[in-house]
This record gives sequence, structure tokens and C-alpha cells, in this order.
Amino acid sequence: MRDMTRFRKLIAVIFLGLALTFPLENGDAVAQQNPEASSTSLGIVQFQRLSLSKLLAVSDSKDFTKLEDLELSPLSLVEESIARDLNSHWAWPEYTLEMIDSYSPFLFRTKKSQDLDEVTILLDVNSKGKVSGYELVGDVDKGLKERLDHMIRKLPICKPVPGYSSYTPERFELTIKK
Repeated sequence: MRDMTRFRKLIAVIFLGLALTFPLENGDAVAQQNPEASSTSLGIVQFQRLSLSKLLAVSDSKDFTKLEDLELSPLSLVEESIARDLNSHWAWPEYTLEMIDSYSPFLFRTKKSQDLDEVTILLDVNSKGKVSGYELVGDVDKGLKERLDHMIRKLPICKPVPGYSSYTPERFELTIKK
């Protein structure tokens, strides 16, 4: 009787291990562990009212950082999936998309900015993983530009994804919807 109980427990543990290893569906990568987040196609990560995509970078081949010059830290599953979906060697920290989304009411709070449906920003990440510049796509008023500048200064430094021998600057397109 005791052996049968052990056998049932062993079968339950094996079944649970297999269920956790192989998901039941081939769903999208879940950014921020939120059911509303999805990756609609390779290269785009969507989260609530924003989308992030990597643009093809045309950069100076001399501007790169070697692996030895960067501090590698382990990436969470969410960070790995975002980097994989963006096909990037830079991983945005796990909380980044949620942080940017929380700025949406702050960004669209004035009468002029409420007329806009969305704002598109081109973010430049340098070879060290830091946001080094940005460019606004379209016309925005002075107040919205200042609020976007404040938000961009608060963005965290990107983490290098292990497995690359060198890290070059990249450009990302961030679209924030009202």
C-alpha cells in the first residue's frame, strides 16, 4: 500500500514537471507577466497602451563595446523573451514597459496633447546600454516634449544579453497611445 502511494506521488510530480516544461499552447511572449501583453510579430512587443520595436540600425562599426567591458547579470524570463522578440542584444529591464505605460496619463494631460492619439519616439541606445538620445516622430507641443524628456531621463539602462561577443548601439521605436 505504501509503495502505491509513493508511485502515485512520483507520477504526479512527473506529470506536473512535464506540464510546466511544455506549455499547452504556443502563445505570445508575455511581457511584464500581464495577459494583455503580447508580441504580434517578431520584432514588436506590445504592452497595454504601448508598443516597442527595434529598427534596423545603421551605426558606425567602430562604435561597439566588448563583452569584457560590460557587467553581465542574469536576465529574467521576461527580459529574455523581450530581447528575443525584439531580436536585440540589449534587454530592457522587466519593469520598463509598465513604467512607460504608467506615464501615459501624465503625458496626455493637457488640452493640446489630448488631441493626439499616440506619440512615436525613436530611442537611441548606445554601446553601453544607456539611452543616449531620442527623436520625436510628428509634431508635438512644447509641454508634451518636456514631459517626454522627463520620462526618457527616467528610463533604466538596458542589460546586455549574454551570448554576444560585442554590443553595438541600437535604435528602438516606442509608440505610446493615449
